[in-house]
This record gives sequence, structure tokens and C-alpha cells, in this order.
Amino acid sequence: MNRAMVRFLLSKLLIIEAGLLLVPLVISVIYQEDWSIKLSILYTIGLLLCLGGLGSWSKPQNHHIYTKEGMLIVALCWVFWSFFGALPFVFSGQIPSIIDAFFEVSSGFTTTGATILPDVSVLSHSLLFWRSFTHLIGGMGVLVFALAIMSNSKNGHHEVMRAEVPGPVFGKVVAKLKNTAQILYFIYMGMFLVFTLILWLCGMPLFDSIITAMGGAGTGGFGVYNDSIAHYNNPLITYVVAFGVMLFGINFNLYYLILMRKFKLFFKDTELRLYLGIILVATIVIILNVSHLYTNINQTVSFSFFQVTNVITTTGFGITDLTAWPLLAQFILLLLMFLGGSAGSTAGGFKVIRALIISKIVKNEVLRTLYPRRIMSLHIGENIIDKETQHSVLKYLAIYIIMFVCLLFCLSIDHQKDFMVVVSAAASTFNNIGPMLGTAETFDIFSPFSKLLMSLAMIAGRLEIYPMLLLFLKRTWSKY
Repeated sequence: MNRAMVRFLLSKLLIIEAGLLLVPLVISVIYQEDWSIKLSILYTIGLLLCLGGLGSWSKPQNHHIYTKEGMLIVALCWVFWSFFGALPFVFSGQIPSIIDAFFEVSSGFTTTGATILPDVSVLSHSLLFWRSFTHLIGGMGVLVFALAIMSNSKNGHHEVMRAEVPGPVFGKVVAKLKNTAQILYFIYMGMFLVFTLILWLCGMPLFDSIITAMGGAGTGGFGVYNDSIAHYNNPLITYVVAFGVMLFGINFNLYYLILMRKFKLFFKDTELRLYLGIILVATIVIILNVSHLYTNINQTVSFSFFQVTNVITTTGFGITDLTAWPLLAQFILLLLMFLGGSAGSTAGGFKVIRALIISKIVKNEVLRTLYPRRIMSLHIGENIIDKETQHSVLKYLAIYIIMFVCLLFCLSIDHQKDFMVVVSAAASTFNNIGPMLGTAETFDIFSPFSKLLMSLAMIAGRLEIYPMLLLFLKRTWSKY
């Protein structure tokens, strides 16, 4: 293993995080916050610069990065960024517990949106901004962001980006990997700015618009108020947020097709059609199921559509009390929690394309029993899915189920009161969704051990398990 290159790149990434912390520092100055808050950010920046400078002082002679190194860099980067990103909360005393702060920032970077804070008003403007800023950075991927701005574009970075970008198949939109990262971030930031502008024009305060747009763009769900989007009591904002997060749950490679004016290819995409179809069907069923709870039909439609888009994209903004909804509506939302958005989007979950591939594999196996001599091929649209991809999806499903059951088992030992709460907590953190079903409380109801476990589960879910699993294998750390 090329340990020198792992050390060198991780050090560079710590320096980048120090640069990102300058943004909340500026916010702290603008709002004339107490010096204790400014110092908490400055201390963290200083620590990151020291560690990053020491680690990147000597450049490695061998710049090659293979799959093992790529996986290791990705996993360690997300853990380190979450840990050091939590320090301003601890130093300022706004979240005194390092485990609680680590949970909160892990939730931010992984765009989960789960929180241990019963009252977000305890946070200053700068740290409230940093909390949601982690959504914006982590939405497209912290390594994709780093690759877009780093001058070094060695071929090994392909392994790093492939380990981080969600989905069964990693695809570049252009030949050069660095250009791919830059294009994706250009599209991502452009959509974020438009989202912010529209929210502001709808009557939301500018600071709130930025915070909400960061939570929506990263499909994370951190907001300004405890009651989330319900605080604004504005049907127009409700629809804008619902449509906005739905758009961020679409594969960003498809938006590149729009830039290239290949509109037919965009609308012909099979995963896109299925994704939108699932949202439509789930919304209609939930509207029919919850219609008796609301006297206003517009409220029924907007609340149903809002919750469906926020759950399937694993965003987690809130608009109403889901514990009051009928069991069928909650069950549909629970299924959407596991399903997730499109591959190559900022959404978490299992991904629509994987579910589609598995359904077609099952169909082929059933047909094989009827026609044993028939050669079965698997098509997604006009593309043939090869056996290697099919096997990788099935292996991922098996590991996904095993990891989820293990997480559920550990949480059930700690929290034995309500099965629905434990299941939804495991599903929310592992699938990067955020809110729990069955309770209106925050994740502070769990023990420090469970919070730490769910923090790692959030990172594992965001990185699609393999990089985090490799951290705990002895063979990963061997020289060969």
C-alpha cells in the first residue's frame, strides 16, 4: 500500500477543510458574534493547518493510487472531516459533547440531516451556517470538491472518485476526470444559486434561503428552525422546496446532457422515468390515505408531495407531524427511505437503478425456470447490463442487508422501548435520510455509543459501505 500518498492526500484535504472554515468565520464577523465563537473556529483552522502542513511537507515519490488506497483515502477523509468539523461546536460550548458534535457534523457531511439538537436556536449564525454548509460540500462529495480545485490530476484520482460517487457504475461526463468533477460542481452550484434565489423571491429571508438551499441541494435537510419548512407556513415555499429536492435527486450526469442540448437522451433515461413514476404513485396513494386528516385539499396535496420527495431523496425537511399519519402512509415512506434517489445524485439510499436491476434479475431467473435453454440478457433502456455489474449489485444488496441488520441489532440493545423508532433510526442513518418515524424526538434519546455507531453508519451509507468496511480489515493496512 502506498502509505506516503495516503498521508499526503489526507493532509492536503485537511488544509482544504481549514479553508472552508473561513466561510463561517466571515459569517461570525458579519453578525458581530462573541469572540469565543470566532476563536473556536480559528483554533480549529489552526489545528487543521498544522496537521495538514506537517503531513504534506514531504511529497511522496510514488504518486500511484490503486483501489485499496482510493477506498482508504475516501473513508479516512470523511471521518477526519467530520471529526475536525465538529470541533468548533465543542470549543464554543454550543455542543459540549464531542460524540454529539461528531454525530451532528457526520450527519451534515453525509447529507443525512439527523440531529441531536432539540432546539437549533442554541447555535450562533456562523455555526448554524457551518452546520448546513457541510450539506452543500458533502452533497456532491468532499473528494469530488477537492478534485475539482486541486491542481494535481494524476490518474489514481479515478479510484478516489469512483469510491465516493454513489451508484453501481461510475461514469465520467468528459474524458478528463478533473474536468468531470469541475463540470459536476458547476452544475451543482448553479442549481444551488437558482434554488436560493427562488426561495428568496418567494418571501424567505436571505439567510434562511441560503441555509434551506444548502440543505435542499445536498438533500440533507438541516434548517433554521425546529419546525423546519412548516415555520414559514407558505404553500409556495412548500412546493418550491419539494420540487427543488426532487431535482437534486436526479443523476447529475443527465443535467450535462441538457447543457449539451441532448434533451431526448435526458427524457429517455430509464432510471429518471422510474424515479419520477415512483414519486407520482407514492404521492397519489398517500394523498388518498391522509385526506381525512386535512380539511384543505391543497394542504393534503402539498404535504403529501413534500414528504414523498423529501423522503425518497433522503432530504428530511419537515412540514407536518408524520406520527399522526396512518400506518399505510408511514409504511410507504419507510419503503422510500430504503429506496433512495438516483445514482449519481446527492440523494442517499439504495438507489433506484439498483432496485430496477434486481427486479430484472429476479424476472430473468423466474423465466429461466420456464425456459432453461434460453439465453437471458438484462437491458436498462437501450443498454445491456453485463454479468459483472449484476453480480456487484447482488453482492451490494447482501452486504447492505447484513450491515443494516447488525446496526438494528446494536440499536435494539440500547433502545428497547419502541421497535418502530429503532427501525426508522437505523434506516434514517444508514440511508442518510434524517428524521425518524414513530417519534417527534431527536436522536439525543440514544446513548453515546449508539450515536457513535450511527455516525459511522451515516458515513458508511454515504460511501456505499465498502470504503468504511475496509477500514476495519487488517489486510487493508498491510504493505502489499
